[in-house]
Amino acid sequence: MSTLLYSLGRWSYRHPWRVLVGWLLLLAVVGGSVGVGMATGGIKGFDNSFSIPGTEGEEGLKILNRTFPQASGTSAQFVIVAAPGDSIEDEPYRGEIGTAVSSLGTLDGVLAVTDPFGDTVSGMVSDDGQAALIRLQFEGTVTDVPASTKTALEDESTSLRAALPEGSQVAVGGDLFSTSLPALSIVEVIGVLVALFVLIVTFRSLVVAWFPLVSALIGVALAITLIFLSTAFATVSSTTPMLAIMLGLAVGIDYALFIVARHQDQVRAGTDPEESAARATGTAGSAVVFAGVTVLIALIGLGFAGIPFLTTMGIAAAAAVAVAVLVAITLTPALLGFAKARVAGWGYGLSRGVAVRRR
Repeated sequence: MSTLLYSLGRWSYRHPWRVLVGWLLLLAVVGGSVGVGMATGGIKGFDNSFSIPGTEGEEGLKILNRTFPQASGTSAQFVIVAAPGDSIEDEPYRGEIGTAVSSLGTLDGVLAVTDPFGDTVSGMVSDDGQAALIRLQFEGTVTDVPASTKTALEDESTSLRAALPEGSQVAVGGDLFSTSLPALSIVEVIGVLVALFVLIVTFRSLVVAWFPLVSALIGVALAITLIFLSTAFATVSSTTPMLAIMLGLAVGIDYALFIVARHQDQVRAGTDPEESAARATGTAGSAVVFAGVTVLIALIGLGFAGIPFLTTMGIAAAAAVAVAVLVAITLTPALLGFAKARVAGWGYGLSRGVAVRRR
């Protein structure tokens, strides 16, 4: 393994443009395939539904869905509070609430809307006549309700608040709004910037600090596009990309860091940069492959739990780790080939292509 990685590292160092362009072309091809698939409808996108077959809870939900479907889905509520001194049962509250109930009943996915002033309804108006509750029942689970319906509910809440007298309050909530799916945020961007700062301090070089990040980001981008592509023939949960991104960034930076750190130490010791890159890939690269395979086995082992969405998440995350390993042992020495002996960092100069410590 070490001999093979040594040769691979030397070749990548000598042909940095070929390696870099090769990875970028592969990313462009996969990304283009995803774009075409989404345009033609071949790629289904991510599935927001989760199930755990064989559990009592799952069986109970199935029985409820068969025997009492109108109560098996998720729900939402509108809470309307009258202005101080007003009664919710007087006009214009009663009329505006009735209009809102009629409008809500036409939304996509709504099975039923409970009018708080209905003849067969009780307990939907407070005893003091200050507040009323509109209840909505939807088909399926929280993740089955389209985002457009949630937006329409919020818009209806705003419209109802504007139509009622000043001082009135309208709020929308319930089970439908209690579940949020993970998504990228500014926190991840801050984390990458912090990682860059730490790498700059560690390597004492602005150039070298970017190498682990570039390797990790290219690997993550390729892994995510591959996961998108896999939705054309498999059901992938919406939480899978986030797990792949987090693991891909973590191991991608670490694996490239192993090779770059070993290479920098050897160059500072006076080793020829090309020979150093080959050695670093053969030695530190072997540790990268071993660590990557260990993580792969652990992630694929999630499939033994017998939970479909966990199995899918494990396989997708394992694919992200595999891509990170391949990028680390090929693209990292190629990036080192661009820098040559300049990887030594601050406090070192060049003498005939070899790093020399300044006095």
